[in-house]
Amino acid sequence: MKRRNPARWRAVEARLGREPTIWVATVRYDGRPHLVPVWFIWLQEKIYISTGAETQKFLNLTVNGYVSLALPDTAQVIVIEGEAAVADWQTVDTVADYFYHKYEWDFRYDDSADWRLIEITPKKILSWGDDYQTEGIRVF
Repeated sequence: MKRRNPARWRAVEARLGREPTIWVATVRYDGRPHLVPVWFIWLQEKIYISTGAETQKFLNLTVNGYVSLALPDTAQVIVIEGEAAVADWQTVDTVADYFYHKYEWDFRYDDSADWRLIEITPKKILSWGDDYQTEGIRVF
């Protein structure tokens, strides 16, 4: 794995911490892509999203846990490739508090869906349009 430039890594983490939405791409059972914007939390080098158990993205993740994610800004790009899994209950309680502080929403008490917390572990992070492009696009 490439060594991180600490200043660049701090800038990437800062953006992931403050951006309100991220695009998530999953793959349907028949190979067709599915792309949606979602709220998310960046915590301890992982991304967390909450989604209903009946959604297309959740169904896709039960068959294939590989995901791609991207922030909406097309001028200062951050793209992430990773693996997704349903988070354990201890993590749910911790991350739900972060969702509440960021969005004023607690999925644990929202009865509009059967909410599941998905934990995404990045395997590759790419960035361009920043002040570090001479180093290449791979950050992690």
